[in-house]
Amino acid sequence: MRQSITTSNYTFENVITGGDLYVDKTDFFHKLISVNKGIFFLSRPRRFGKSLSVSILKNIFKGKKELFKGLKIYDMPYDWKSYPVINLNISKAPCESAQLLNKGLCAILRDNANELGVVLSDELHSGLLFGELIEKATKLGKLVILIDEYDKPLVENIYAPHIEEIRQVLENFYINIKASDEHLRFVFMTGVTKFSKVSIFSKLNNLRDITMSEQFATMYGYTQDEVEHYFGERIDELADKNKLDRKEYRETIRQWYNGFRFHEDALTVYNPVSLGMFINEGGRFSNYWFSTGSPSFIFKVLKKQHIDFFKTINEQIPDFVLDSFDVTNMLAAPLLLQTGYLTIESAQFVFNKTLYKLNFPNLEIEIAFEHHLLGMLTERNLQDVSSEIVRLQMAIIANDTAEMQSVLKSHIAAIPYSQRSNMEENYQNIIFSIFRLIGASIHNEVHINKGRVDAIIVNHDHIYIFEYKMNQSADIAIAQIKEKGYATPYLSNGKPITLIGINFSDEERNIVEWKEEEL
Repeated sequence: MRQSITTSNYTFENVITGGDLYVDKTDFFHKLISVNKGIFFLSRPRRFGKSLSVSILKNIFKGKKELFKGLKIYDMPYDWKSYPVINLNISKAPCESAQLLNKGLCAILRDNANELGVVLSDELHSGLLFGELIEKATKLGKLVILIDEYDKPLVENIYAPHIEEIRQVLENFYINIKASDEHLRFVFMTGVTKFSKVSIFSKLNNLRDITMSEQFATMYGYTQDEVEHYFGERIDELADKNKLDRKEYRETIRQWYNGFRFHEDALTVYNPVSLGMFINEGGRFSNYWFSTGSPSFIFKVLKKQHIDFFKTINEQIPDFVLDSFDVTNMLAAPLLLQTGYLTIESAQFVFNKTLYKLNFPNLEIEIAFEHHLLGMLTERNLQDVSSEIVRLQMAIIANDTAEMQSVLKSHIAAIPYSQRSNMEENYQNIIFSIFRLIGASIHNEVHINKGRVDAIIVNHDHIYIFEYKMNQSADIAIAQIKEKGYATPYLSNGKPITLIGINFSDEERNIVEWKEEEL
């Protein structure tokens, strides 16, 4: 009987006993538990299997070896001793206020106490109650503490006026792990983000952050070999059903759903939920990852901080910048990397530090993200954004620059007044987003030997070179393209080249001049 593909079951016991397909990652868990005492943190984007991994660890430390029969870890050296396990899923605690969060954490602790057979006092302070639970649970043996979605209260309240109160509740809560160090056998924490000002990172000297460890880079998600092994037969069936070439079909699937890289030297992986939903939906290409959860958090940050997103994917980012971020000083690169909207494309070691180049992991993320980003910048709904994109696609196919200008002006005019504090940056983001969405090859701020081009669009039969000016002249923009030789690298490919100079006006808050010249 063929195993079903689940995208919503996060309890390991239910996956195994319910006949769901499990891609065997238990060799990674064996690496984690083989140390005498391990305290680990690992962040991954949402819907990457973090909760399932916590459930797997719980069953290992409960000594339930029979659940793992047929999996890699079953025959590996391990004593399968049972330990007292404190399993905290922080997402279960309401966090609309610090008071509700404190109350919710207390409820989670009492559920754990009941499971362990421990009787707690009437203490109402979550930090103190956690300390009490640890103290009483240690009488049962060395402790295992598993914490899932440790950061959910911070993510949910990123710009709420009570964010500092929320952070303080978590600070007082997590500090208990440091205080109980001598009683610990194993600690594993997961989340989407790594917030720098949370006690778990500043107080736990022996915490090992394996988020960007090459050793654990493919612990979550599916490698290409795993996809071929576990899903290859089903993918071939879908290709045959849709009358498509099997090899080309697999390559299209790879472009849509593969591409997440968590170490510069590691293999890329597929998002497991996206691939599972793709197969369950009969091979229909769609943005499944976005549809399984609102991206409002990330766009709220981008909007509030006036982050130049496309500058982020055109720069090399030092390794220390990607390590964590502070809720009071958001940086685009670590936020977008940790949440999965960008991934490591390449890395270069220069002057004793690693410089990372980030980019979209795949088409699923790129298409959905740019639609949402364009909607955020212009405050238009996704249907209106999509309609305008189709207009521009038709204009590009027809090489209709007048229509191109009309669409661009329409989008820029839709930028709300509240978002006009840095209009030049917003202009570039909008133009970049629009042309990326239609599938054109566009490169912002392209560096050549004599300068930096604002944008180059390479269509299948045409090249457009853009230069932007603010409160100057489109003629000056055209002259700069010529003087700096921006078109020189493209003269040999035989395609017609159009130089386009655009002048934006602070007063008009839009394009006021559009000049073009054919080469």
